[in-house]
Amino acid sequence: MIGIVGSGITGLTAAWMIRKFKDVTLFEKHSEIGMAAFGAKQVIDGIEIEFDIPFRTIKRDYYPTLFQVYDKAGIQTRAVDYSFRVESNEEAIFGFRSHQLFGIPFGVPTMDSFVSLKGVQIFSDLLKFYANAKDDWKNEDPTISILDFLIKYKYSKEFIFEFLLPTFALVNTCKTETVGAYPAETIIGYHSRGYSYTPQETARFGTRDIVNRLTADLQNLTLNAGIQRIYKKADKTIIQFANEEREFEHIILSTQANQARDLLGVGFELEKDILSEFRYESSDVVLHTDESYFSNVSLSLVFKIRDGYDKPEVTLDLGRIIPELKGKKIFQTWNPHKLPKESDTLKFAKFERPVMDEKTAKAIQRITKLHSNPNCNLWLCGSYSLYGIPLLEAGAKSALLVASGLLGRSVDDLI
Repeated sequence: MIGIVGSGITGLTAAWMIRKFKDVTLFEKHSEIGMAAFGAKQVIDGIEIEFDIPFRTIKRDYYPTLFQVYDKAGIQTRAVDYSFRVESNEEAIFGFRSHQLFGIPFGVPTMDSFVSLKGVQIFSDLLKFYANAKDDWKNEDPTISILDFLIKYKYSKEFIFEFLLPTFALVNTCKTETVGAYPAETIIGYHSRGYSYTPQETARFGTRDIVNRLTADLQNLTLNAGIQRIYKKADKTIIQFANEEREFEHIILSTQANQARDLLGVGFELEKDILSEFRYESSDVVLHTDESYFSNVSLSLVFKIRDGYDKPEVTLDLGRIIPELKGKKIFQTWNPHKLPKESDTLKFAKFERPVMDEKTAKAIQRITKLHSNPNCNLWLCGSYSLYGIPLLEAGAKSALLVASGLLGRSVDDLI
């Protein structure tokens, strides 16, 4: 029997793959599957709509593993209009608009990018980044940070601090300063297609459909699991609950690294030490109806950079993104610089996201070495556990690699 702890995208993917070959029990501490635990159901014009919190988008060029899983599981996706604008201290300085022509998606900068000196500088440096960054990085120390890289190659302050780092603060859901410490390779890799345009997509029927399809044939699912400790007793691996203990052949920890560390007891001192190397930053997300956050009806996304705040405030106009809303003004704001009125607030949620830096890169190498041990029966799995930007792709890919190692099967056998 295989025990999987945590039912975010990593745990769901691991369970979906391994159940074809071995008995699996998936444990979740919440009363709802983890990936859908923070959603919000609202009745809009007499129709119940479930909002994903956070709203998740993916790109085919950066999420190949996840799209393989989705395609195999029958999870449909659709393109999302992610037209956006960046505002710095209330001044619009750069924008980008999504379009389709004869079913072919493409994107172009908006006029905001050309009417100010900042916008022109950002656009010029963006072209330079697409053209040169990959080749320039090949000549660098692989551990160079993105901030040091940008400074060394003489990118403008406007491009660094009012565009690239703030926009990646949303992608990574962390402080702008934290993004600067990311390995340059991770940020450059996200832009690997250069000038080519790949649209953002989202699950056509929402996170609920993802959860339902990935658990459709799962026989053993325990919500409100109440796990107290995971430890070794002689050569046995045990999960301790409030009123019982259960032995497992293998256990996959697919929770956040800090949560996984706190679950481990006797016999897993090395794993606890590795997990302690990962750090997290928190972000707030609020679902609301306050139109003051979003004044431009022709956009889907607005970044607001303001002096005195360590993260950009980013608001999505869900009425433009979710067809069922038919344009109704409902918004989702990440890291609001002010909270909407209580009467306009539909749901407030707080998240933690892993941070990638040189220290965590070394910890990831230690995880790889740990998993290479033929006697490994505790597997550390999650978006934090692979080198790169810790997104849904890293979560799904880590699940695939763990399943391959645990089962002794090739990756191609599993998808």
